[in-house]
Amino acid sequence: MKDARVEFCGYSVPHPSEDKINFRIQTNGTCSAEDALRQGLSNLNDMTGVILNVFEEALEKHRKSN
Repeated sequence: MKDARVEFCGYSVPHPSEDKINFRIQTNGTCSAEDALRQGLSNLNDMTGVILNVFEEALEKHRKSN
């Protein structure tokens, strides 16, 4: 929802035993829902990479101190 082009974004899981997720992405018309989803997934991937690096550095620092 930090993308200014996205007006609404949500998801639902039809049934816990199904391997499916339904997404609803509504944009302001300046991009497609697919483009917004792809950009969001790319941003999420970048963010998790940063979090992993910070965690690994802290873990290494902790191991060296013990």
